[in-house]
Amino acid sequence: MIIFTNDESVFRNEQYNEVFMYGSLDTIPNRSDTIYYLNTNKFSSEDVLKWHPIVANKLIIITSKIPTLNKKAKEVCIVSDDLLDEKPVDDTFMLIRALVNWNDRERAKKFFKTQPIPLVNWFLKHNYKDIDFWRRMSDVMFILPEEYVKASIIYGIEPSRKRVIWPSKTKKKVEMPDEFRSTDKYWEIILENSICVANNLREVGSVPKGMRKTKVAENKWF
Repeated sequence: MIIFTNDESVFRNEQYNEVFMYGSLDTIPNRSDTIYYLNTNKFSSEDVLKWHPIVANKLIIITSKIPTLNKKAKEVCIVSDDLLDEKPVDDTFMLIRALVNWNDRERAKKFFKTQPIPLVNWFLKHNYKDIDFWRRMSDVMFILPEEYVKASIIYGIEPSRKRVIWPSKTKKKVEMPDEFRSTDKYWEIILENSICVANNLREVGSVPKGMRKTKVAENKWF
């Protein structure tokens, strides 16, 4: 089966061997115990029809573009939903996948072109937690030329099958009102769930950003 996707991680399976290729097929995908991965935006209908009878397991085409296929090619391959529904994956995210997942570091190196190193580090900090790697990075950042920093990233990462994620934005910390004790770990929960406490803060004008400033009606027992 030939599958087009922009996220190969969902198809990875530890029960099978893996072969990663870049640009063109340099290994015949004819082994049933192996899943083959090809990074390219140029896999045509003719390629699908040519290789479909040979693929013994899966040939995963990793692409950032929705393929243009004729009717015959569409009948013998799959275009995954993530490729149809999402915006194309940018080259930085493709690079992070290569750095974190690929055993072939020379092929990963080909993806490291013009991406800013601070941006690459931001992605890596959410996807690669090895403390020794980050210690080495702190030794070379802002000291050695950029080409050596890139080499430290490419060859310093131990590849794995871990799913690469898009980092989420850091939630801004809400400043604690003075009316709470500094040791109160649950002040946000109390403030969110107690109308009385919230109204008391509104009276003194110590309302955190984003919170309603006018009092809220509360039910009381007589």
